[in-house]
Amino acid sequence: MKKVLVLLALLLVVAGPAFAVEFSFHGDMRSEFRINSNQSGFTAAKEFAAKLDPTQTKISNDDVNDSFAAIKYRMWTEAASDDGAIKGVFAVEIGGLHFGDSDGGDFSGDGTIVETRWAYTDFSLAGGRMRIGLQPVRMNKFLWSETAAGINYRVGNVEMAWFRGYEVVSDDNAFQDLDALYLRYNFKPAAATKVGVFALWQTSDAANEFDAGETMDDQTWKVKKLTGYDLDLYTFGIDGGTKGDTFFANWDILYQTGQFMEDVDFGGYLIHVDFGTKINKAKITYTFWYASGDDDRNDDDFDAYIATDVDINASYSSVVMFGGLNSDQYFSADPYIQDKGMMMNRLAYDTKVTDKLKVGVAAMYMMTAEDLEYQDNSGTVDHADDVIGFEIDAYASYKIYKSLEFAMAAGYLMADDALDFYEADHDGSADEDIYVITSRLRYQF
Repeated sequence: MKKVLVLLALLLVVAGPAFAVEFSFHGDMRSEFRINSNQSGFTAAKEFAAKLDPTQTKISNDDVNDSFAAIKYRMWTEAASDDGAIKGVFAVEIGGLHFGDSDGGDFSGDGTIVETRWAYTDFSLAGGRMRIGLQPVRMNKFLWSETAAGINYRVGNVEMAWFRGYEVVSDDNAFQDLDALYLRYNFKPAAATKVGVFALWQTSDAANEFDAGETMDDQTWKVKKLTGYDLDLYTFGIDGGTKGDTFFANWDILYQTGQFMEDVDFGGYLIHVDFGTKINKAKITYTFWYASGDDDRNDDDFDAYIATDVDINASYSSVVMFGGLNSDQYFSADPYIQDKGMMMNRLAYDTKVTDKLKVGVAAMYMMTAEDLEYQDNSGTVDHADDVIGFEIDAYASYKIYKSLEFAMAAGYLMADDALDFYEADHDGSADEDIYVITSRLRYQF
């Protein structure tokens, strides 16, 4: 036995360099705090923005104040060959665990709360990189920017991918899975300008008719929720940006076509632009986006833009409406409300006060692209409006250490009549302004 062990040791010494693996460990550890919100049901709904039923009230007649603390910790390991040709990545996450939550944040903290975030192999192939497994998807922040299982290949300026978001085990030889095929080409027409053109086909040959009593009104208008339905959705887009010494611009233009249930035609689109200027350590940014909406749910045309899986961030939108320092508690994850789309005009001023301190303010005016339609509490008077309101935000971040940041953000929405859809008293007029104050401590390594 001793001779065998000595021989194995010698083999490891000789062959070791050929099998060398370099390990690295990374983390993104967020401690998040909702300091207060006067309408905690509205600012913590997330999926409620997709629902079409006005009786599911989220804005109360009176203030509903609430605060919370939560953690969202993500850690991942990378195991790479010494020449970088092969890399394996495995990530786990504790997502949105509230202090005092019975799932693991209360006394003793013995919950089963660890989730798999990524698990993929990345390797060199034919001059490019192939990635296989559960991986980050970064198509476009208004279309699909999350995690999914699939195969991605990048070579030069070309990227192509296949993802399967939903699997159906079938015995009738039908392609009922929800599959996605993606192709992108990036180029630089000028030194400081980047442009990408892309196409995404999402398809499923599942059920060809609605269940009894089911209509288009029951859907959430998010592709990852449209599982088990016949679907062919094509998205074509162009995105990119340019910058000079004092000027910068970014853009996203997306158009959708195809069919749903072999009966309804898709025809949504989204336009987003940023224009900005830099003044010493400050910058001023104007943002506009328009996500189309559907004006008639009973016809054969669905004209609303549909995101697949995104998390719109308050850093370029609204602190009250979208996600930001509180990553799992906000009104909408998508760049629209219901199937009625959205239009936003936003002006922001950001400045670097010191090497560690950044502050900013923003003002925005928000509308839906099509009217939110509903009846009052009596069920007899019809109402329709598209103005969400005017919002003012303020935010700041401070680097306590190089890898530790503390941030705060506050938003106040002067609600307009479209938000009466979500109020307890559907009288055609918005009765409650909404504010939220958030903070976060983030350690990255």
